[in-house]
Amino acid sequence: MNESKPFVIVESLSSSQIQQLHQLTTQQWWGKQRSLDDIRIMLEHTSLILAVIDEQTGDLAGFCRVLTDFVFRATIFDVMVDDQHQGRGLGKRLIDALTDHPKLRRVAAIYLACEPNLEPFYQRWGFSPFNGRTGWMVKVQRPE
Repeated sequence: MNESKPFVIVESLSSSQIQQLHQLTTQQWWGKQRSLDDIRIMLEHTSLILAVIDEQTGDLAGFCRVLTDFVFRATIFDVMVDDQHQGRGLGKRLIDALTDHPKLRRVAAIYLACEPNLEPFYQRWGFSPFNGRTGWMVKVQRPE
């Protein structure tokens, strides 16, 4: 069922929407330990955010963000839609808005990490598993 008409995509959040983002983030398996203060700092240093907002209530329904140099590389992080809004096409609207965003048109490659069961969702926009000469590495400096 697609009931996405009363929702809009925005590129900034109000104070109450930032608090809602914190709540949404801590509901994710990867964001349980993130503090509200850390969310605020993250937003200040993120290249581009896109959020789905309910036009009638002003409530946050979905979110994603991008870190990029706007030329060579961009990486998508924290794609999420609130459970009560799942199945309404809001995740699709977020990724449509992101992949069509004027600020990202010049970017040579857009990266994202996702669970294997979500690969078919992202393949609709041309994302595919990375099989290049390099692989991702990580150094964990503090637990999240």
